[in-house]
Amino acid sequence: MLLFLHGGPGAAQIYCVDNYFKDLEESFIVVDWDQRGSGKSYNSKITKEPLTINQYLEDTKVLAEMLMKRFNKNKILLVGHSWGSIIGLLAVQKYPHLFQCYIGIGQVINLLEGEIIGYDYALKQSKLNNDISNRKKLEKIGPPPYPTLYKTALFRNILDKYGGYKYQQKTSLWNDYLKEMIESKHYRLTDTFKWFRGTNYLVKSLRDEMLTINFKEQVTSVAIPVYFLAGKYDYITPTTIVEEYYELIKSPAKKLIYFEKEGHDLHFENSKKFMEICQEILFSFEDSKQNFI
Repeated sequence: MLLFLHGGPGAAQIYCVDNYFKDLEESFIVVDWDQRGSGKSYNSKITKEPLTINQYLEDTKVLAEMLMKRFNKNKILLVGHSWGSIIGLLAVQKYPHLFQCYIGIGQVINLLEGEIIGYDYALKQSKLNNDISNRKKLEKIGPPPYPTLYKTALFRNILDKYGGYKYQQKTSLWNDYLKEMIESKHYRLTDTFKWFRGTNYLVKSLRDEMLTINFKEQVTSVAIPVYFLAGKYDYITPTTIVEEYYELIKSPAKKLIYFEKEGHDLHFENSKKFMEICQEILFSFEDSKQNFI
């Protein structure tokens, strides 16, 4: 069984999984979960709740236990992307008995440190490309952290233009998300509105706490195998930081796997390679004969 913790916060992915990860279902029971306040799970009551990273950590524990009981499994393969990698790494640290192993995609180590590197990259690219408009915008807002979501979004949009998010894709991320939601058999129009409302609210609610994350100090060891998938052109969670953390973290087994032509959304950009890696990891555990699939 594979449990996927999506990014964001709020960037639920049920609407698009059939386009990218359908073949995983040949090897796993795949669970895509719209987290609290995300996608189909959004409702107006969420804006009245105090939200913390710890709440999502406990949600993950409850869901994992429920899934194992329902499907008669001993353990789960946990995958976390970006924001989901914060929850994921904390979950395997606190509840290792629930999980066979952990795969971190675009693993957050220190969000602020990563964004500063991303800012420097975007500014450099704007100068190299004689992009005067975006260079001036970046110089005006300065490097992160930003006090407003407007400045954060402005920086991310410029970074996206230069491939720091999806390296192979030069179109607008938001336009692509919207197109896939409208075409998805899993989403109604109301779900699309929920997705955007949830993302907006959750980023506002959780970003300050996310900026306090520094796994170099907070999670230096885990009791299960860990795999980190790193896109060479990821400037949201830069590979250099993931490499440093990989050398630091202690675990029974660990592996750092590079995606040479991908960015932060490497599992979407190269879903074939991502699925092959998941299946290889599964096969590596077959000898243990654990009730894991």
